[in-house]
Amino acid sequence: MAGLATLWGHGLRATGRRALECGAPGLSRALHLHSGTPLLPPRSALPPFSLPTLGRVIQTSSGPITGRLCSTDASGGASEGDVRQELLRASMTHVGKLGFTMEAIHAAGRELGFSSAVANVFERKEAELIEHFLEDCRSKMNQELEERSEEIASMKIREKIATAVRVRLKLMAPHVEAWPRAVYVMSQPPNVASSLYHLHLLVDDMWHVAGDKSTDLNWYSKRMLLAGVYTSSELFMVQDSSRDFEETWHFVDRQISRVLKLGKAGSDLLNFFASRGAPSPGKGTRV
Repeated sequence: MAGLATLWGHGLRATGRRALECGAPGLSRALHLHSGTPLLPPRSALPPFSLPTLGRVIQTSSGPITGRLCSTDASGGASEGDVRQELLRASMTHVGKLGFTMEAIHAAGRELGFSSAVANVFERKEAELIEHFLEDCRSKMNQELEERSEEIASMKIREKIATAVRVRLKLMAPHVEAWPRAVYVMSQPPNVASSLYHLHLLVDDMWHVAGDKSTDLNWYSKRMLLAGVYTSSELFMVQDSSRDFEETWHFVDRQISRVLKLGKAGSDLLNFFASRGAPSPGKGTRV
């Protein structure tokens, strides 16, 4: 158990580093015509994190291109992060109809007046749109739980966890029909590390709201168990046809009750062995 918990902790930390270190490719790489003709000079020829105004007609070997390739600020430049965030926010307005797909990103680009080539800044394609949604939902969940902090403070731990899970699932409800596709995308090998990282952040925030202050092996086991509760509840929700997802909320309550009992039993077992101490070599222990 200790080895598994340690592996889980190292895996989450490594996952976090990989996810945070995974930046978007340079816009200069993405802003090419299908013919391979660059629309911009090399990135080294441009000011750091800035692109020239491209709201003019650009003459290329494939003919003129109208429309901007990126938004610009007052100084005539735009940061890559601003372009990405603008595209991601606009893409979410198309997810209801087009799902978490590149089609939603292209629709957002057209709406904002971008060239279709600008969507290529998303090296990992729709996975980056899904990650944006996950981050936004976690932020909104934390904000709502913070606003209800006085109400939550009077709850039992079981009720606190259930409330956090319900708040997060309700944020997914508007996109529940598109979510199976998102789950499929995030389960692909290139996206698994990021998926686990976001799940870790989510359950860690939930336990923080519940007032968890454990620093031993329980820290790992609680998060592993809650991760199972949340993911199973999410999968149940996408198949739930009951009114206002009533069956999902009953499922959440049942799962949390079961897991808390299991967690308590596991904690008692660990404490039992810890109180007895580890056996010393050469004193009748068998290998």
